[in-house]
Amino acid sequence: MDITLIQGAISGLKLASDIARGLLELKSISEVQGKVIELQSASLSAQSSALAANSDQFAMVEEIRTLKEEIARIKAWETEKKRYTLITPWHSGGVAYALKESMKESEPPHLICTKCYEDRRKSILNPVTLNSGFMSFACPVCKSQIPTGYMGGAQAQYAPD
Repeated sequence: MDITLIQGAISGLKLASDIARGLLELKSISEVQGKVIELQSASLSAQSSALAANSDQFAMVEEIRTLKEEIARIKAWETEKKRYTLITPWHSGGVAYALKESMKESEPPHLICTKCYEDRRKSILNPVTLNSGFMSFACPVCKSQIPTGYMGGAQAQYAPD
């Protein structure tokens, strides 16, 4: 929050208070009207500074909330990614992340995409039979594929610990 906005609001209120005290000492209507105009101007200035400070505070609160959500997402991904290890599941040379056997809980064996993993996203690879009859595992998100080198029957397995 910009401290000058708060200082502006305080000085505006002090000025308004000084003008109000000065009203009591005035004798003529024209002097009173002049001081009333000064008072209104000081009051509007103080109100404007207070509104600007309030707006800045709201923006900072919103930014803090957004950053806290991002930190929570990063922490959750750090926990999730520890459940996987990088493997070469077939002799084709393609790599994927496999669920560690010790982390399986109730999940079946599966592989996740390396590109999506680096993007902090868990995208499970799906088996696909190509026109050639060979199997591949494809990512439904980024569309990358890992050839298995097998004609059917290739399955994901848990990674050893």
